[in-house]
Order: sequence, then structure tokens, then C-alpha cells
Amino acid sequence: MQKTNRSLERGLALLRQLELKGPMTLSALARHADLPKATASRLLLTLGEAGWVYRRMNDGLFVSTLPQAAADTGPDRGRLARAALPYLVDLTAVTGLAADLTWLIEDGVLEVIESTREQQTSGVDPKVAGFRPSLVFSAPGRALLAACDMATRARHLAHVARMDSPAERLAMTRGQLAAELAATNKRGYGQRAAGYWPQSSDYGREPMDIAVAIGVEGCLSLVWPAEAHEAGAVAATNLTLMQDAARAIARAVRA
Repeated sequence: MQKTNRSLERGLALLRQLELKGPMTLSALARHADLPKATASRLLLTLGEAGWVYRRMNDGLFVSTLPQAAADTGPDRGRLARAALPYLVDLTAVTGLAADLTWLIEDGVLEVIESTREQQTSGVDPKVAGFRPSLVFSAPGRALLAACDMATRARHLAHVARMDSPAERLAMTRGQLAAELAATNKRGYGQRAAGYWPQSSDYGREPMDIAVAIGVEGCLSLVWPAEAHEAGAVAATNLTLMQDAARAIARAVRA
């Protein structure tokens, strides 16, 4: 009887867990795959070098980068993060500010895919990968809606309207959002609504950010503690850099 390849079986077990449960820590992966942590670590290193697994910079979780099933219409988070990370890192190095990549995962729903945020004294929440910001009040949400044509924008907002968020519905029905999107197009970037600080992301200082769209699918943001800088001042210094990085990320994602 021919023997099977034990290392291959173990590697496949790790990939299965990532496909079933989504991004996971090394410890959780090893536990669910019933492997020693050291063995799982070596296998994940090999899988990462082969381009099958990506370890997010923002929170250290492992993400599968295997081709998705045809029925799965969501974005390939690992591929997006891998393509964008060099540009996020470069932008942070030049500006001194954290950079987030946010992407549409379905109509009306954005998700933070990767970020260069780090744990800092008097900093903003460092662990944001996987967080889903408001399309109405967040900087990336506003930048994305402003970049969309009217039909696409209406489709996204129809999804938002079905959610249980009175504040978002009020902004949509009383003209506040329309006015903000017009302002977004005029100045060239989306800006977080004053006071928008979700409870799911309330660690550290109150954040402020500005965002530029990457096509009509994603956004690139710069983030900082709100008391540190005015949004207009950050934009005056860094908007061109952000736009250049957004175009580079769009090319990298299409490659």
C-alpha cells in the first residue's frame, strides 16, 4: 500500500481551516488542525512562500490566498492585502501616518483588509483588519460613494437603508449625505464625520482619517489621532501621494 505524504496532508489541513473559519492566529490554526504549533508554523511559512497563505501585517492573522470558488463573489482578501501592503508601508514611511486599505465585500459593505497601524501610546485603535466602517459616516465610505455613478451609489445605499441604523437613514433622507458627497467630490477626498467613533473600534484616541477611492471597489485612507492634525492640513500635504498610491494599488490588484 502506497503511503501518503504526511507533510502535504498537514498543509492541506491548515488550508481547510482557513477556508472554513477565515483569518486565524497561529495558535488557533494549530489547535483546529490538531498540529503542534512549531509544525504549523513551519508549514505556514512554506505555504506563505508559495503564495497560498498571507499573514496580515495589521493583526498577524493568517489568511488563505487560494483561488476562490466560483460561487464565492466576495473579494480575495489575502491577494488584495499582499498586492497593496508595499504601497501602504511606503505611504506610512513618507507621511508618518497609518494607512488603511478598505474594500467592498458586497453591495453596501466595506471591510478593512490591511493596515499599517501599530500599537502606540496616545495612538488610535491598532487592530482594525476585518472591521466594517459605515458607508455614510466613514472617510472610505464617503470617498467610495462619491466615486460611484448614481445607479451604483443607489444600490449601495439601498443596502444601508435596510440596516438598523437610524442615524444613517436620517443622514440619507435629510440631504446631509448628498451634501457631503458633493463636498467630497469637490475637495478630492472623503473625510470622517465628526464624532464617528464606533464602539467596536473605540480603543485609544478618537481617530480622524481622509480617504481616496481606488476605482469603485476600494479606498486608501490615512489615519491619525483627531487632536493631532486638521484633516485639511493632512490633505494639503499628502493628497497627491495618496492618489498616486491608490493608482499604484489599483494596477497591482489588476496584475
